[in-house]
Amino acid sequence: MKNKLLYTIIYLSFIFLVVLPVVYTLITALFADDSFVSNIGALKSDTFLLLAKSIVIAFLIAIFSTFFGTVLGFLLYKMKTYFRGFFKVALLIPLFISPYILAVAWKDLFYLIFGDVSFLSSNFGVILVLTTIFTPLSMLIIGGAFSNVNVQLEEAGFVITNRRSVILKITIPLIKHALISSFVLVFIFSISEFSVPAFFGVKVLTTEIFTQFSAFYNYSLAILQSALLIFICIILLFSEGKHIADASFLSVGSKGMKNQSYDIKRWNNTGLTILVVWFLITVVLPFVVLFIQSFKEGASKFIQAFELLLPTFGSSIGLAFLGALIIVFVGFTAAFFSARQSGKKGSFFDWLLLIIFAIPSTIFGISLIKFYNQPMLDLIYSSYMIIIIAYVGKFSFISSKLIGNAIRQIPKSLEEVAIIQGISSYKRLISIWIPLVMPSLFISFVISFIFSLGELGTTIMIYPPGTEIMPIKVFTIMANAPQSLTSSMTLIVFSITLLIIISFYFMMKPFIKKYHYAID
Repeated sequence: MKNKLLYTIIYLSFIFLVVLPVVYTLITALFADDSFVSNIGALKSDTFLLLAKSIVIAFLIAIFSTFFGTVLGFLLYKMKTYFRGFFKVALLIPLFISPYILAVAWKDLFYLIFGDVSFLSSNFGVILVLTTIFTPLSMLIIGGAFSNVNVQLEEAGFVITNRRSVILKITIPLIKHALISSFVLVFIFSISEFSVPAFFGVKVLTTEIFTQFSAFYNYSLAILQSALLIFICIILLFSEGKHIADASFLSVGSKGMKNQSYDIKRWNNTGLTILVVWFLITVVLPFVVLFIQSFKEGASKFIQAFELLLPTFGSSIGLAFLGALIIVFVGFTAAFFSARQSGKKGSFFDWLLLIIFAIPSTIFGISLIKFYNQPMLDLIYSSYMIIIIAYVGKFSFISSKLIGNAIRQIPKSLEEVAIIQGISSYKRLISIWIPLVMPSLFISFVISFIFSLGELGTTIMIYPPGTEIMPIKVFTIMANAPQSLTSSMTLIVFSITLLIIISFYFMMKPFIKKYHYAID
């Protein structure tokens, strides 16, 4: 009874604090002052051209990311490649670094090599940077699918044909939903991305929405343009939502079927070479280039950058920490009732988390502003609370997905035995479920903390006056700052994020091993 009451409180709070602002904003934009048809007619042809351009860019990023993610996923999850345990973790780093940080690094690289960045400050630059960022996501989704392929089907194929035919005609078709899910998620993230196109000066629909809202104060047009992106994202989610919701791309350990790994001696060195090159290009090179650009004129700019960012460390880390705690709490609540109760309410909560997760960050920020900019809600609007709400809305789906995968691996017989012994539902929750999913709770906290620390798209729209948050300060200063100062600031943020990732990784290994889980 207590569990259901807690779930109902969390469920209704999420609807009011997170979902209602989006619904309210869309309804007021479409129907407030005029008819639906008249408001839609206010959209100019330029908007649809920008939408088409955004779709093409997102489509190319999704195609490239899915292709490279398939190659990397195959090498790490289906082949006995050397050092694959290291690369499974190391290649994820770009996914946890704020996109604008990597955009600065790539711009510095082109400037260092060619002395000119005009070629990169284009559609090509956006596609290049976002492909390197989202390929790890594709690798996770597709790699998880490779791990769960039924080994009996592959072994049956080996009886009648060769390995190449088995891979192309059995293994690949069996992971087609993972390929589609990868494409859909990367497409949604790419079409929603704001910071990289803004940094490169590429005009897409997200940057146009930001301009209309923040520069021209044309709120109605900005919201109508936002509705177009929301419509596309929701259509894609509903077309592939079941497979995305069921995808095992975030998990701790695996208790599924035995995985068929290929030990191809002549390909092991080639596979290792591909992994090393990708790691150098996407992780090592950006850090090295930022370091070179930061100190090429001495340490003065780096010291200046550190002094500028120092006041933001406390608030940024504190907000990310608090946001991550709440995200884990919401994620566990949603995942537990979805996995174990299997009711319509739990399923609907999953969909709400997924839809809010897919809404472009700038649009979500506009929705929060429109809804909370009311006298009775000023306490939220003018404080850090609105930033925490943004974090919870954007990242609770990730937490729920990771924790839900862990819950589904726990045998139901454990709870059945506890019920027979007369243990209450509250004690079962505290004594069975939470200890067994503790590693996933910890990893969920780490991921939520890192994502919240680097979140820019939503927070740049909603942060209260006088607030100093690290990503916002870097992004606003670097527009007019010297290149060496920009590089120094991004190097500091990059280093802090890497340090946090490495620290949590070494904390995580013994912690998970204690609970008899394996990171693999």
